[in-house]
Amino acid sequence: MKLTIIVDNVSSSDIRGEWGFSALVEFGGKKILLDTGASRLFLKNMKKLDIDVSDIDYAVLSHAHFDHANGFPVFLDNNKKAKLYLREGTSANCYHKKYFINFYIGIPRRLPKKYADRIEIVSGNYKLMDGVYLIPHKTEGLAKIGIRESMFRKTEHGWIPDDFSHEQSLVFDTDKGLVILNSCSHGGAAATIDEIKAAFPKHQ
Repeated sequence: MKLTIIVDNVSSSDIRGEWGFSALVEFGGKKILLDTGASRLFLKNMKKLDIDVSDIDYAVLSHAHFDHANGFPVFLDNNKKAKLYLREGTSANCYHKKYFINFYIGIPRRLPKKYADRIEIVSGNYKLMDGVYLIPHKTEGLAKIGIRESMFRKTEHGWIPDDFSHEQSLVFDTDKGLVILNSCSHGGAAATIDEIKAAFPKHQ
């Protein structure tokens, strides 16, 4: 298993940083892109890292925030084979809201419809490939975190606290144990680890 950080919020040498995250995982002979950061910077950094975007086999969005999703239109335009895996509940409706001020922090608004043929919506514990899984939150009460962090979703029924049902962990079942990638852990690191333990009882 090989993990390459493509975008982080800190620059390193000639690899530029931004407020966002993107990583490439090589596992089982496949290449999996986790998030694309806040812009097309991930593509520029890939070229500097000698990574061919067209070789990526799977793309995964960790959660529905702009600093992880904004590069996906560029990715899908430059890679013609990978599906993009979104968690059920992902929509262009995430906001930071405090008092009477709110601003949009979600995915590119046109992404779901424009690239519908490239997107897979997953639910439950989802097997991406042998040894690789997408695991959702199952912990109750995560909306309290949304309230605390002033994160809300705009629905047809009005504003609701974000319960991070759009967030998912990318989990690798390796010969040395489980490897969990969760880009922001908005639902809480402890809750996420407990959810993964429950999903893989043989590792307890």
